[in-house]
Amino acid sequence: MRKSLLKDIVNTFISLPKGLWVTAKNWSFLRPSVTQLYPEEKPTLPERYRGMPTLPVDPQLGRTPCIACGACARMCPEHIITVVPEKGTDPKDRRPAEFTIDISRCMWCGLCMEVCPKKCLKPARTFELACYDRQGMIYRLEDLMRLGGTLEPEAEESESSGDE
Repeated sequence: MRKSLLKDIVNTFISLPKGLWVTAKNWSFLRPSVTQLYPEEKPTLPERYRGMPTLPVDPQLGRTPCIACGACARMCPEHIITVVPEKGTDPKDRRPAEFTIDISRCMWCGLCMEVCPKKCLKPARTFELACYDRQGMIYRLEDLMRLGGTLEPEAEESESSGDE
């Protein structure tokens, strides 16, 4: 007991100056501050940031290019996507009548975006998704199209040329 107490006292006198030296070495007025003042300064997101899935609007069609095939809903491991196609439309003009995503259960895996045959599901560049109730985390077709913005034609062409 006496040996361990003496060892603890000696260890305290050695570790205290070591810790103070690390603090003094890294605390300098010459070092720039790395703290971001968040609400005023928005962080820069990485180029490949994977946000929530959205449905961008194709400017030529005036709507999303989604054909309501349901591949995204089948692939989703959390089963948070619901796709209901419009009834009685021509198969060439299929579109979703209802498209919902429950973001509160999304695990951001991106499988829904990878499996989409039209590549119309795109990740959003927004990360501010806080709300006060769970109903606010359910995004419908109109919300997804608003968050998705418009499809860029150059991105669409580069994806199709890479498949060949």
